[in-house]
Amino acid sequence: MSPRTGRPPKENARKNDLNIRLTDEEKQEIQFVADALGMTRTDAIIKGIRLLKAEIEK
Repeated sequence: MSPRTGRPPKENARKNDLNIRLTDEEKQEIQFVADALGMTRTDAIIKGIRLLKAEIEK
């Protein structure tokens, strides 16, 4: 048996942390969007950032 067990590493793993402070309302809005789109909160935030970036680059 292989000495390495567990999940294989992702190709593009997220290694960086970013801590932000939110109000309860802001946290609920992020969770609402994530639930509505069927994604994680992190993915919802990243999608929002990419939409804003695309708008800036127009």
